[in-house]
Amino acid sequence: MAIAFDMDKFGRLLTGWDKKDGSAAEYKSSGSNYRTYKPSVANTGDGGLYLFTKLDHIRGMAKDDHAQIELTLGPDGQAESWRAHMQIQGNPQFDTGLVTSAAAFAGPKYAAIANVASKVLNSLSTFVAQQGEHGGRAAFPNVVQMNLLHMADCVEKRFAVYGFIGQKYAALGGESGFLGKPVTDETGTPDGVGRFNHFQGGSIYWTPKTGAWEVHGLIRDKWASMGWERSFLGYPVTDETKTPDGVGRFNHFQGGSIYWTPQTGAWEVHGLIREKWASLGWERSALGYPVSDEQDLPGGGGKFSQFQGGRIVWKPATGAQVVGA
Repeated sequence: MAIAFDMDKFGRLLTGWDKKDGSAAEYKSSGSNYRTYKPSVANTGDGGLYLFTKLDHIRGMAKDDHAQIELTLGPDGQAESWRAHMQIQGNPQFDTGLVTSAAAFAGPKYAAIANVASKVLNSLSTFVAQQGEHGGRAAFPNVVQMNLLHMADCVEKRFAVYGFIGQKYAALGGESGFLGKPVTDETGTPDGVGRFNHFQGGSIYWTPKTGAWEVHGLIRDKWASMGWERSFLGYPVTDETKTPDGVGRFNHFQGGSIYWTPQTGAWEVHGLIREKWASLGWERSALGYPVSDEQDLPGGGGKFSQFQGGRIVWKPATGAQVVGA
């Protein structure tokens, strides 16, 4: 895991980087106009981030007021130090000095970060009040605090996605695709055979034998409930795919399949029962989709899976037979 700064998100919080040739955002607060420039972002030696940006209180024909913000975060995303410098109409100037505090990751939803930002706000507000000014200039410290909080909120964890999983992820659209952002690093599976990444919208699993395939939604939920790759289904060998009849979705796995429709939900089918269903035409047969997992026959002596149009029963003596279609 590493941390990164989401410049686009910061821009969106400020109305967009659409001023000064795309280098700044302009917005109103308390009836006055302000400008924030895109921050510069640098990696610190320990894997953290150093952020620096400039702000203007836009005063029309008069000279603008200016501020600068510095924010340093550790490799775990902890806000370690904050600093603000303010210049009123070119003169006088004020520097808060370095404000240090270990504040929790990811912005204004955590009281620690809001508390540190308040220290900066109080210092700047005291300075501005001494100038005997009101209106937009008096509100400038609040705008500085708002930018500090937005900057902290735009620092996010970035997880490692690489190799064959990374190639698959890129082919599916990366962060812009349905999988969204990664939420884990690439990780070894509990069975010791494969690798996986979880994403906001699903997962990609890889083994040397099967390659890399995605699984998501209610089919993924079903697979997870069965024990992931340690279940009898093993690893996925297809992406989630639309069924030929256009109604449902499926993933094939090493040991069987999971089929889903909005009407039936997600169910597994495997072994000789699955082979029989496949020989009949899968979901386009008279049986339709599975509506149960494979189960033991009452009293033992065989297995069955229930389908929309009947069931397939397997017994050692007779093999797999359709019943009730």
